[in-house]
Formats: sequence, C-alpha cells, structure tokens
Amino acid sequence: MVAPQMSSISSRLLVSFIALAASACGGEGGSTAPDATVFQDAPPPPPGLTGLGQKCVPAMMGADCPANADVCVSVTAGGAGFCTPLCVANGSGMTNAQGQFTTVTPAPNTATCTGAYTGTVGMAACLALLSYTPMDMPLMASKNYTGINIACVIRCGAGNTCDTGLTCNTTFGACLPN
Repeated sequence: MVAPQMSSISSRLLVSFIALAASACGGEGGSTAPDATVFQDAPPPPPGLTGLGQKCVPAMMGADCPANADVCVSVTAGGAGFCTPLCVANGSGMTNAQGQFTTVTPAPNTATCTGAYTGTVGMAACLALLSYTPMDMPLMASKNYTGINIACVIRCGAGNTCDTGLTCNTTFGACLPN
C-alpha cells in the first residue's frame, strides 16, 4: 500500500510543477514571452581563458580579473591587458655584472602560474618583471633591489602558437590578448 501512495504524491507534485511552470511561461493574447520576471543568477562565463591570460581592462586595476589572477597587466600603453597573479611579491635581489637578476628572495613561485592557467597551448612561467626599487631603467650592474614584483605570463607554444583570443608577441615570447 505504501508504493501506490508515493506514486500518487509524486504524480500530484509533477502536475503541480507543470502547472506552475505553465503559469510563468505564457502571456495572454498569444504572446510567447514569459509573464513572470526572469532572473539570471550569474553572468555567463567570458569566452576564452579564465585566470592567467584572461583579457582585462588595465584602467579597472584588476577588478575584472578572477581571484587566482588578480592583477591586470598591459605590455603597451593603452593596449589590452591580461589577468595574472604575482609569482614574486615584494621580493629582494641583486643583479649580476650584466644587470640581470640571478636570484630573488622569495624564490619565484611557478606553481602560482601553472595553477592560474587553464589553457592548453604554451606554458605558464614566472617572467614579467613589473616593479622594483629603485626603479632604474635599465637595471644597474651588481646592485641590490627591493620591492620586486614579478607576474606570470604564458610563453608561446611550438611555432609561436597561443590559445584562442591570444597572439604570440615574438618580442616578448609571450601570448598576449588580441
């Protein structure tokens, strides 16, 4: 006897659900537009990459980037930006005789880069030197620097290929937004 009662309850719920759905989906006078307010829970995901390499607007200062890649970087003034995490934050280091960093403390965290990259072409790497103190241009030989911030980039794949929405900038060897 229990099974028929459950079946009866289930069929009443199904009829109630169909009636509720029908009342929200049809207007009067032959209109096919819903007569109930339609709410969208969340915006659709953006096309292309999310996280490292996601296109962003530099003027928004990372507000349009996800939490795992919360910095918006642009290679050219006024150019499109891309979201990236910092793989070195507030580091320190010394340059060699050629004015290149040989070691930075803390060490670059490449796992931060690979964890933020959802693409399939190229490779995430900790390479983009964003800022340092003093801000010598170019870096001076055999000099100590502090406030070193390095961001992740996507290195171009074989044959200078990149994921959809990105183009290989051969000057930098990195995939950048179109």
